[in-house]
Amino acid sequence: MTTEQGRTALADAGWHPGRDAGDAAMIAVLRTAGLGPWPFFPAAERAVREFHGLRLEAAPHGGREVAATGCVLDPQEARYAGPPLRGLADLLGTRLFPLGRTDADAPMAVDEEGRLFSFGPGGAWLLGETVRDGLLALTEGLRPVRVRGREWQWPLRAAPVDLAAGVRAALVAVYVLHTHGVFGARALRLRATTLRGIGVTVLDRVFPLSPGSLEDSAPALVAAMETDLSALSQTAASCELQLSVPAPADTGAPLGDLDCRVTLGGPDGFALTLSTGPGASIGHPSTLVDACVSAFDAWAAATAA
Repeated sequence: MTTEQGRTALADAGWHPGRDAGDAAMIAVLRTAGLGPWPFFPAAERAVREFHGLRLEAAPHGGREVAATGCVLDPQEARYAGPPLRGLADLLGTRLFPLGRTDADAPMAVDEEGRLFSFGPGGAWLLGETVRDGLLALTEGLRPVRVRGREWQWPLRAAPVDLAAGVRAALVAVYVLHTHGVFGARALRLRATTLRGIGVTVLDRVFPLSPGSLEDSAPALVAAMETDLSALSQTAASCELQLSVPAPADTGAPLGDLDCRVTLGGPDGFALTLSTGPGASIGHPSTLVDACVSAFDAWAAATAA
């Protein structure tokens, strides 16, 4: 992302390779961190030193893909944006430090990987994988990446569609998530809601996976679940069942926020659903999730054949 116009905008603002705003940058950091308290990390220090004090103007052509926007690079301009930026940091599973504000009054922040983000009424946006790329995109009007949750659903077929089929499908999900490096699940969670009346949740329990292969775990899981339902005078056929794949407790955001579940007997029929929080829509987590989606596409197509 190195257009001639973008380089000119940075140069006109006073930027050059190796720029260091020195004491002025560190004073701005101290004044900002004292109102946070904001965490300060190496990528934030590099960004503030290189870009502090710049005032970038939008490209005169108005924007190549979206409206071009200018900005001011000063952490103090975004120091009061604590709640939304800290919420975004939690979703991303990283730390953020304020870096400035756009002409549209959106605070900008840099994360531990050196990526540039902005946050406004329309939500959070990844402006660039580096601060320089993000500033070029902003001033040139290149389309940013929306940071938002995603969801996919795959209708499944099996004969018969019963609890055993649901458990097998959920174990396939366990395998796919583990194989593609999302997380290694060690249990399935069964939530059973009655299909009569107003629908009451009668069972919500986590069932640990047995040692050994996932295929060998299936019969014991089905038996344990059927026993618990029977103790409540219920059967799999009398309930809407949701079999989810919980992330281990030590799985951090954003992958720890992923929701993968198989449903039976409800309005969606027999289906697998995968949904993610905003943090898994960008970067390496997004790559892992996309690989799982491709694997689920292939598996669901095979089960429908």
